[in-house]
Amino acid sequence: MKTHFLKTPVEPELLAGFWAFSARNDLSPSVALRRVVAHVLSQSGYEVNDYDPSTERTNDYQQWARRRKAIEDRGSEPCVKARVTEGMKSAFDRYASARNATPAVALKALIQHVVRSAQIDAADITPPKPPSLRSERVTVRFSLEEIEAVQPLAEEFGGVREWIVALVRARIRPGAPQFTLNEVQALYESNRELWALGRNVNQIAHAMNLDMQQAGRLEGSTARLRELESLKAAIDQHTARVLSMCNESFSRWSDK
Repeated sequence: MKTHFLKTPVEPELLAGFWAFSARNDLSPSVALRRVVAHVLSQSGYEVNDYDPSTERTNDYQQWARRRKAIEDRGSEPCVKARVTEGMKSAFDRYASARNATPAVALKALIQHVVRSAQIDAADITPPKPPSLRSERVTVRFSLEEIEAVQPLAEEFGGVREWIVALVRARIRPGAPQFTLNEVQALYESNRELWALGRNVNQIAHAMNLDMQQAGRLEGSTARLRELESLKAAIDQHTARVLSMCNESFSRWSDK
């Protein structure tokens, strides 16, 4: 199944402004971008039958923000990007064409309009540092048959270039995880559910502790409290490890 993206290069200040817009709406940047694009397409008369904004995760900015440390450590390529449905990609391409613009140019103009309309305070904008400049370029050529064989393998990595880079860095950095975009998304979703379970465990332990104090039965249930505390610690340890591995996977694009 082919993966579709909307992507445009932006200035670091505009990228930070869109992050601030996403934070204000408590959405991850990719979700915010899809919802904005869907709204604009709907207002412009372009129907997208394979996307429903109500199915998107909300109240999710803080979860995404946990990844910002890795982004800030390695520097961020100044671009806004989101995986979209085939219908949304097709509709946005038509939207851009009707305005005599490429999809990237039309998307950047839309992001600029959103940030201006939101009146983002300059104090909320901290541009990410740029990634280290690459000083060496290597050009390789493939036969048509080779490209046709590579493209299905490269789709989940976002493109042939990204797939080739991942292969090279997997070879020279064999200890670093090499997750695809879909795998990273699945891991973040798993972590999100585990964080929710961890909160529930905390609430259960708190309620049990109050009940025991009120009933004067501290001795009989301390073992259960310790079990809950151990479970919460295991969840925290696991989610931290998964987050670290995802950050390591993202770091494969750094020049360190």
